[in-house]
Amino acid sequence: MHTFSTLALLTAAATTTLAQVTIPATNGSLPVAGANGCAMGYYPGTSQVLFTVPYTYTQVLSIIGNYTNLTWSGSPDNSVTTNNTMALTTNMWTPGSGRFYDIAGAHVIETITEYSKPANGPYVEVHTLAPLSIPSANVSFYGDFDAQVWTPICNGMATASNFTINFCATNATLASGLLSMLHLTDAQTVGKFLGGQNYTSCAALGAGSGMANGTGVPSATSSMPAMYTGAASAAKVEGFAVVVLAMVAGYLL
Repeated sequence: MHTFSTLALLTAAATTTLAQVTIPATNGSLPVAGANGCAMGYYPGTSQVLFTVPYTYTQVLSIIGNYTNLTWSGSPDNSVTTNNTMALTTNMWTPGSGRFYDIAGAHVIETITEYSKPANGPYVEVHTLAPLSIPSANVSFYGDFDAQVWTPICNGMATASNFTINFCATNATLASGLLSMLHLTDAQTVGKFLGGQNYTSCAALGAGSGMANGTGVPSATSSMPAMYTGAASAAKVEGFAVVVLAMVAGYLL
């Protein structure tokens, strides 16, 4: 599948590019890896979420195409800052561009290692995630590969998303579930912002059964269990707390 092959190539490219990127100062650097690939007290994990919305790539790009506009991910307008002030005008983001914001008691620092948004897709964004802590979940994590890819499918009538992060966490199981639910909520929110229709199949859209690039149609739902089923909302600070509580409760059970 095109989305997966794109991510495979980016994983290798991002590893090389990462060494050339200046991570933002003030707790924005990544720890030195130990024998397990993570800092002492941290353990490796991966989360992947697949979700398709029945809207065109151009429509999706109007929501997610600005690196410092995270209203679809719960951050209010003008609450995300960056070290690349020129890009605030040009909207042309480059490796080394960092963004900074606060949510659910965590200070988030993300730095681009790969970025591409051609007019016909796919949209590709890969960044690092500096160490952060979620106090309400008693978990800390960071990542050197945090990617999202949005690919037009169904002859352009729908868009498939792939959120994949390789991370290190003090509790990898808890972090994986938390990140999966949060990314699923993000993808759902993009669809809600565009009208709230659900994707079922290309045929239902009158687009046959193929993707824009001629390969098979990806999953329309998350590849991880949807443990949180509340409505997606731009007010993600509140949603984040609900997700954390649900995740912690499930873990303790």
